[in-house]
Amino acid sequence: MTPRVTTLVNYGAYQAGWFAAVLGAATGHGDAGAAVAAALIALHVWLARERGRELGLLALATFVGLAVEAWQLQAGTYRLLSGAVPANLPPAWLLALWAQFATTFRYSGRAVLARPATALLFGALGGPLAFLAGERLGAVALTTPFWPGLVRLAIGWSAALAVFSWVARHVPETAAPHYRLPWRAPSAERG
Repeated sequence: MTPRVTTLVNYGAYQAGWFAAVLGAATGHGDAGAAVAAALIALHVWLARERGRELGLLALATFVGLAVEAWQLQAGTYRLLSGAVPANLPPAWLLALWAQFATTFRYSGRAVLARPATALLFGALGGPLAFLAGERLGAVALTTPFWPGLVRLAIGWSAALAVFSWVARHVPETAAPHYRLPWRAPSAERG
């Protein structure tokens, strides 16, 4: 697959997984949404040239997401409208979103993570916007007072994107970040 097609497929799969997880949570089927996101993650890993590297990024993003979302839940930034788990831990659908976000690090999100300042700005704006969209769709409810919660989301997501940016810039790549076509011979997919 060419790099351009890979970027489009990667971005489309990420968006599909995001909507599946958020709409699943909004309709009381968060586990089903998480399963769709997990299937798209599995497809990504299957198509990736460096599967081990992708699995490492998935683990990192899930761990960071667990920490960020546990902090947000403890701070009362938002409340889950369905599928809450004990001890203010984020549900599977929310962690699946973090893991799926990792599928973009070397692909459609590569340009954002390549520049630390861009990554920080993306985190500061993108995190709160994603939760505003999630609230609008009915997956979460942002709590009042409204603005301190948005600031916490911006801080949490900026910190997460700073970590992801550092990793993206310091882990060397050994293969081009585009999808392989597993049904074709290796020589047919060069270029």
